[in-house]
Order: sequence, then C-alpha cells, then structure tokens
Amino acid sequence: MSDAPIPARFYPAGGEAHGHPARLSWQDGALLVQPEDSPTRRVDAAALRVEARGFNHSQWALQWNDADGGHLLMVDDAFIAPLRDAAPGLFADGGHVRRSTHRRFGAGILFLIALPLLLLAGFFLSINPLAERIVEHIPPGVERQIGEVVLASTRAEGRMIDSGPAWEAVQIVGKRLARPSENLEFHLVDKPDINAFAAPGGIVVVYSGLVDKTASAEELAGVLAHEIAHVELRHSLRQLVKSAGLRVIVAALLGDYGGLGGWAAQLGELKFSRDAEREADLRGLARLHDARIDPAGMPRFFETLAKSEEGRMPALFSTHPATAERLATLQQAIASGSSSQVAPIAVDWASVRKSLSKS
Repeated sequence: MSDAPIPARFYPAGGEAHGHPARLSWQDGALLVQPEDSPTRRVDAAALRVEARGFNHSQWALQWNDADGGHLLMVDDAFIAPLRDAAPGLFADGGHVRRSTHRRFGAGILFLIALPLLLLAGFFLSINPLAERIVEHIPPGVERQIGEVVLASTRAEGRMIDSGPAWEAVQIVGKRLARPSENLEFHLVDKPDINAFAAPGGIVVVYSGLVDKTASAEELAGVLAHEIAHVELRHSLRQLVKSAGLRVIVAALLGDYGGLGGWAAQLGELKFSRDAEREADLRGLARLHDARIDPAGMPRFFETLAKSEEGRMPALFSTHPATAERLATLQQAIASGSSSQVAPIAVDWASVRKSLSKS
C-alpha cells in the first residue's frame, strides 16, 4: 500500500465520545494505528472487524477488542482504498453491503424524481372521482350562489329582456317544464347568438337569437328541457369543478367554494362530453313527456339549425355538439318511447318573434 498514512478518528475503550485524530497504515498483515496523543498500536488482521457505516455507507468502521475493551476507528470512504487493497478480505462483506445500499439509494433518487410525474398522472386519472366527490358535498345554497355569479356576469355582458312577449314565452314554457319541487329561473338575454346554457342552482339562460330561430314553442321547450336536464344532473357543476384546476379543487375538498365562483363566469364557454349531452337529451325527452309537450320539437330545432346555417356552427352547437348520431339517437328514442297525448303550448309564436325584431 501507499506509504502515505490514512487519516482516521480513533475512539479508544473508555475514551471521550468525540474521539482523537489518528493515522493508519498497513504493515506485515497488521494495522498500525498512530493516534496524535498516544503511542502507536498494532492490531492483527485476525482481530479486526470491518463494517460500512454512515449516511449512504460513506464511512468505514474498524473495530477490535483487547484487554482494555472495545476500540473503534472511523475512516471516510475517500481514504480507505489503500487499506482495502492491502486487506481485501476484511472489506468484502462491507463492500457488498455498501454496493447494495448505493443501488437502493439510486432507486430512491429515481423515485423522488418520478414522484411528481406520478402524482400528476394520478391527479389526471382521479379528476373525475374528485369532481364527483366535491359535487356530492356542495350544499344547494352554495350551488345557488355559484349560479348567481353566472347570472351577474351575464347581466354585465349585455342587456337582459325582462318583459314582453318573448320573455313571457320563455316563462310559460319554463313553468310548464318545471316540477313543483324545483326552484328554476329562466332568463332571456338580448343577444343574436343561437345559444342557451344552464348554470348551477337552477338558472337557465336563453339568448334572444335562439328564440328567434325557433319555429314554435315546442322547439323552445326542447332546448329548455335539455338545459334543465343539465341542471338536474348537475352537469354544469361537475364541468365547472373539472375545469377549475388543482388549487380550486383542493380548496373545495376542504369546504372553500369561493374559487368555483370565480370560474363560474366562464360557464357559458364550457363544453360537455358527448355522454353528458346524450344523457341530457334523453332526460330532457322524459321531461317533455311528463309535461305533455310534443318531444319532436327538440330534434326538429337542432336539425333545422344544422341545415340553415350552411356550415357555420351556431354557438349552441359549439357547446352542445348536435351531430348526426345525436339526432338519430333522439329520433330513435322518440319512436321507441311510449306515446301519450300532448297538449299545445298556448303561445302566439308569430308575436314572439315579431317582438324580438323590434327590440
């Protein structure tokens, strides 16, 4: 081995806990220990026990017993190579332990690096269950407050129509569709967009452009029944929660729903999944049936719009994709459903549309 002595810390039997500086060397099958403040000691190889110790096994412990008791030397791994080369058998077991520890340590580092990615992936995989859990625990009063935020934002964006034939028609159709236990509100916005949306808490917003495009009260009823179904199924609330982000979701899990109110203003721009639209369509048809309103008005209005727009997608379709498959499903459900007597909605539709052209 090299003639240069190896630095170490010597802890003699009965000595102080902080140890003493020492220098080590190997000579003729024995370890020479040269403490700074005591005579040199010679320890035969057969008396030595060697272990890897310290964080990540970055140190080596050399131990032996004599008449005075147990003695200990601590050597940093950076300096141990000459001793290991001189007496490889003493370090064989410790080297195996150290290599195993390094492998585990490396695996741990890789896991810590991958953990954020795993958590992010887990979050996206669990977003639907989280949204469902939050929606289940949101009180009706909070849901209503979120709907009021949506309504306030809608009022700020344009003029509301709160009287006249068109407004009265929306109220008549809405009241016909509503059940006695439901607290629903129907609002009419003076905008040319062909759109309508449902907000949490039973608030349904209809644009004047949509009313103007309908040919009858039954067609408007089809749209309103669909939107009421979104309210009933809490689709708007679920979509709001899913779009709000992790911070808002965590806050909502802890009972703080204020962040959802901030997102509520964007509710009219949120899109529902195809499954949610299909569910709202079928639930809306059931509501039309219960209200004794001709259900054919729902697919008829969507079909008329799709043909009349000549490739330009109305706002209603951009958030409620009325595909050929969806129309076919509606028509099939109507054809296979039980027939019942329908009662016309007593509204002069020509007067409704005429009033909108004057507003």
